[in-house]
Amino acid sequence: MRAAITGSLEIRGWRSEHVQLQVEPGLSAHLDLRRFDVVVANLVGNALKYGQPPVVVAARREGESLVVEVTDQGPGIAEQALPHLFERFFKGDAARARSDGSGLGLAIALENARLHRGTLEAGNRPEGGAVFRLTLPGVPEPGAQAGHPDREPE
Repeated sequence: MRAAITGSLEIRGWRSEHVQLQVEPGLSAHLDLRRFDVVVANLVGNALKYGQPPVVVAARREGESLVVEVTDQGPGIAEQALPHLFERFFKGDAARARSDGSGLGLAIALENARLHRGTLEAGNRPEGGAVFRLTLPGVPEPGAQAGHPDREPE
């Protein structure tokens, strides 16, 4: 997981003081790297364009799922825009309507999340800024016993 995220960031020159990476060790998922890259690139690109640095890309295990969150320190997302963010051609505000984007990025990211049998959600952080949460099915850790209540993920 770390290599896939790092690769997506580095190919675009986004590994800097503006983008921070926090990935738990040992995370593994079955990924179509090209489609996963589209999701990561869209979320981080939007955070850099519409939010404020630092942008944080964090990945962790939650139960049997893997969660990748992209957060920023910007103004967040207008409440009235939240239900429509993943609609094709939707742009969040008047300023974005004049942007060079097509309004397709988040719709495409959502479809790529679904093709991974995952979900993609957006919201605002209580302390300010936007948060996008990609949830994917995880690969069981080697040697993990399915359903064993005493075994904690790494």
